[in-house]
Amino acid sequence: MQTESQRTLKLLLPKGSLQGETLELFQRAGYELNGYTETDRSYRATFRDDNEVQIKISRPQEIPVYVGMDDFYDLGITGQDWVEETDSEVAEILPLEYGHIDIILAVREEREDINTFEDLMTHAEGDILISTEYLNLAEKYILEKTENKIAPAILTPWKRLNTRGSYQSPVTLMLSFGATEGKPPEEADAIIDNSTSSRRTIKANALKEIELLRQSESTLIANPKALRDPWKSEKIEKFKETLQKGLRRRRSQALPGHI
Repeated sequence: MQTESQRTLKLLLPKGSLQGETLELFQRAGYELNGYTETDRSYRATFRDDNEVQIKISRPQEIPVYVGMDDFYDLGITGQDWVEETDSEVAEILPLEYGHIDIILAVREEREDINTFEDLMTHAEGDILISTEYLNLAEKYILEKTENKIAPAILTPWKRLNTRGSYQSPVTLMLSFGATEGKPPEEADAIIDNSTSSRRTIKANALKEIELLRQSESTLIANPKALRDPWKSEKIEKFKETLQKGLRRRRSQALPGHI
């Protein structure tokens, strides 16, 4: 049995698009991280002055799943989009004010007849194929838009699914492993994907947004069981307060006239 002095808080940090700004926030908060630069090949990192935190690096998509499982990880940083997509049992305890994205529905820009989801349903020729990494968000969106009348089929490389109805749906969601913007028109009629506010990648691939599904930013999440543990709860609260100091410093340094 571990003594309190041997206890550790298990933290997951994101690799990829959120990594640079996560590292910057930690530096502003006063944390010195070893092993968490984009050139590091290891999936483990450490705080220089805190050996009570065990850090592992993972993809944002997986972090809510692992933090939501009992006795896996206590704390993590990911996107709100992946918290919702994975439907994980986690507590969002601090929005982190970076990694802002929109989840959008987009089609080829030459489709002047399609400017809404309803247009897509009306004017698409034959079955509607939508490429997305967000199978659950997309399914929920389609059910909401059609008042629970259309349950999309779901196609992955391993299995064809329809969790709520028959396989005769006019809409099929196809799991994308990336480069989703490049799928239309050959592999898909439309996409549901994340995009920054500039829509630069969407425009570069001759697409246009027709619906906004969700907005998302990075967030600090915790395992509910860890929050009920007195030692871990206190450790998490101190960690949260330190990150809040980093957020305040970043806001103040972003003000006009700051030197």
